[in-house]
Amino acid sequence: QTVRRLIRALGQTGAAVLSGVPLTEDSVSEVARRLGPVQSQIYGDVFDVVATPTPTNIAYSSHSLPPHMDLCYYESPPGLQLLHCRSFGEQTRGGESLLIDGFGAAAALRASAPAAFDVLSRVPATFVKDHSHRDVPVLLSYQRPHIALCPRGEIVGFFWSPPFEGPLCAPPQDIPLYYEAYRALDAAIARAPRWEQRLQPGELLVFNNRRMLHGRNAIVPPMPGADAAGPGMAPRRLRGCYVNIDDFRNRHNPEPRRE
Repeated sequence: QTVRRLIRALGQTGAAVLSGVPLTEDSVSEVARRLGPVQSQIYGDVFDVVATPTPTNIAYSSHSLPPHMDLCYYESPPGLQLLHCRSFGEQTRGGESLLIDGFGAAAALRASAPAAFDVLSRVPATFVKDHSHRDVPVLLSYQRPHIALCPRGEIVGFFWSPPFEGPLCAPPQDIPLYYEAYRALDAAIARAPRWEQRLQPGELLVFNNRRMLHGRNAIVPPMPGADAAGPGMAPRRLRGCYVNIDDFRNRHNPEPRRE
């Protein structure tokens, strides 16, 4: 019953929060497998989001993360993302999780600036991941419009990740139109309603990575000299994984009626 309610909520609103999830390493993947197979990617099947002195990704720092989508540079980006809060020290400030409905922002742009919406559903942006310096080098690039439409014109995908955008490759006549439309979409995202919440240990955030933009506020750790072993001093630690969009859609589709 809980799984059906979760799938229904994800299909309707794009996100949900589960509470009371055990604080074990495998909990996030166990929940994920109720929704579909875990989708492996360059960070492994499961990854930890915790600030480190030498982060390989801004997510592993204490900096704020503006709203974005993960892995836009994949040909098939993950459909669902799961983030399980395993610890969050009471003395740590900031770090609230953020969500914005990308489909809602795109629909608002379509209503207020249809020409800009048309450009961003037609002209492909370039998304790039260049970690050539890693022990296992990663160099991925993919071109797609920011807004994906089905043949009926409905919004079915939203791709927004400014830190991972590479050079624009488009016909010369489209370049000024693209950047004007890009600024309009950026403004629409800034105006969109946002959900903001400090996850508590045992809470697990699940959202549609093809629809919802996610981010976080900057993390302010305890003052230097504080007893790191004292109560409330545990770092903000999330454990995450992804689920393929097709497997989720298969679970979300209602069963066919049998006469």
